[in-house]
Amino acid sequence: MPIKKLFFLIAILLILTANANALGIREEDIWIFQGAYELGIGDRAYLEGFTLKVYEIDSTNEASTTLLIYRNAAFKEAFEADTGLNNEYIYNSELKIDVIDIDNDVVSLEIYKKKTELVWINDIPKTSFKTGDTLSGDNYRITLAGINEEGALIEVEYEGEQFEGTYVSGEHQKFSDEFMINIIYLKKDTKEVFIETLKPGAPQIMIENADLKDSYEPNEYVEYELIVTNNGTIPLHGIMLTTESDDGNVEVVSQQHSILEQGKSKVFQIKVDPDIEPMGNDINIISKVQGYDYRGNEYNTEATTVAHVKPYIAIEKEVISKDKPSEDPEFGTEQYFQILITLENKANFQTAVTVTDELPESFIPDDLEDTEWVLSLDAGETKTIEYFASPTEPGDFTFTPATVVWKDGGETYTLTSEEIDQTFHVSGSKVVLTKRISSSYMLIGEEITVQIIASNDGDRTIDASFQETIPEELAFVKGDDNWQGTLEAGESREFSYTLRAQSAGEIYIPGTELSYTNENDRKDKATTDEIFLYIDEPLPGDDEVYFEESYAEENIDYTPVSHTTEPVEMTGVGAAGFLASSFIGLFVIIALVPAFAYLYIIRIYK
Repeated sequence: MPIKKLFFLIAILLILTANANALGIREEDIWIFQGAYELGIGDRAYLEGFTLKVYEIDSTNEASTTLLIYRNAAFKEAFEADTGLNNEYIYNSELKIDVIDIDNDVVSLEIYKKKTELVWINDIPKTSFKTGDTLSGDNYRITLAGINEEGALIEVEYEGEQFEGTYVSGEHQKFSDEFMINIIYLKKDTKEVFIETLKPGAPQIMIENADLKDSYEPNEYVEYELIVTNNGTIPLHGIMLTTESDDGNVEVVSQQHSILEQGKSKVFQIKVDPDIEPMGNDINIISKVQGYDYRGNEYNTEATTVAHVKPYIAIEKEVISKDKPSEDPEFGTEQYFQILITLENKANFQTAVTVTDELPESFIPDDLEDTEWVLSLDAGETKTIEYFASPTEPGDFTFTPATVVWKDGGETYTLTSEEIDQTFHVSGSKVVLTKRISSSYMLIGEEITVQIIASNDGDRTIDASFQETIPEELAFVKGDDNWQGTLEAGESREFSYTLRAQSAGEIYIPGTELSYTNENDRKDKATTDEIFLYIDEPLPGDDEVYFEESYAEENIDYTPVSHTTEPVEMTGVGAAGFLASSFIGLFVIIALVPAFAYLYIIRIYK
């Protein structure tokens, strides 16, 4: 049992040692490029654990600068540098500063830090090799020539050159800064070698934004997060974020970050004061990210963020339904409406505006001739227009947006409030009453029918009644000239009665008045117009014919007596004869004219 445990521990130790060895060959202790900077007096470069500050710049004949080194925010050292022999400074064998140029009070620097960092990554991962096998990459070819007691004999062809060597387990060889092989494990019993090839890694920059709103007010900053991620295989150094926009002022143009490990992200805050436009606009914000790998190779990318900024004039409309007091029977409806139109000037200057609002067709505004207002809004001012409107009939209603119009720079701009999706219901009683007669012309002794239709178009049951008034010239014969009863919501009732003419003349049948009370004891009435009727004297005899001129509403057919002789119908033969005789007569007339002229001339010259 102890022997098994010993073998188990040895196996674990070998695995850990192999992993440590594999990780170790991927890292190098070298001067890591930290970034290139252009700094003015007072500017700082933020590094891994260090900060470098430009204290002063001497731009005389031999330009020089004084630089300050801070470690974890604590001052450590000051030194002078120039662009000549004194252009490089190494601090504590950890930090190397190279002064590249000093011009126009700007110092150009390249900074390095001595550290151990991941450099190499797999090109071809662990692969099993036997004698005669080959392994090929972009610019190399590896062949296992054989295995003996000393190790594995491996031939390498790299960029046109031939290399040969004997390797044992855990051994590696770097052929250049771009290519390395690693012998992971050698199994002599199976004549098998496990090998991997490595190449330098590279950072990869990805940009995305977060917390970007759908729209921004013109008097607020466009603020959001910009997330920079290193999706590469090795760290990214000297990250510089530059933000610019032609549509506003960027609060912080340049932002720094020292290092971004592979797979890690850095969140930057972006803040832009947008330009103000009458109708709003989409502003473009361009973010550029630049960084370097350990050797100073530059990597960069950029992204454009589009943010919508609203117009500087804002308009909102709110509709509130209110119940009428029970003692208010106006229009027979039970609700009225409060309308609020709020305007805000978010610009930094005064603006004159014209506001218009439209009501549903059956609504009447209270104490207003129209729903249009002209007003002035100071910079940053908010004003609210409040008015009330009453519906004249029940039903379901929707409201349209309010409109504001203003001028800016000689141009006219129009903006509407948001759509009001809500449908408002108005309860109440609505009676539609119609009245007509069967004829507007009659003779004494004749009869006509009067028809009345009462329809309850509201949503309340009503108790209703009417009593007809009959002129003296007419006599009631039969039918329903009065009624009292109930009309359900949506119900229609039809009534009719007959009248006989008693005396001649032009008369007006009075309109009908229907009084009703709904479920909530609201009282109202519906009326019709009076109707014109002409009553004529009786016909004097049977041989004469009279015609109705323009009084009857219904079509009455008359058959007049005619004493004229009907014309004889012309046949086809008769028509042909008529045309022939007409043609002959016309021909004779035309022929006589030159004959008479000839005789006249002969007579003159005799």
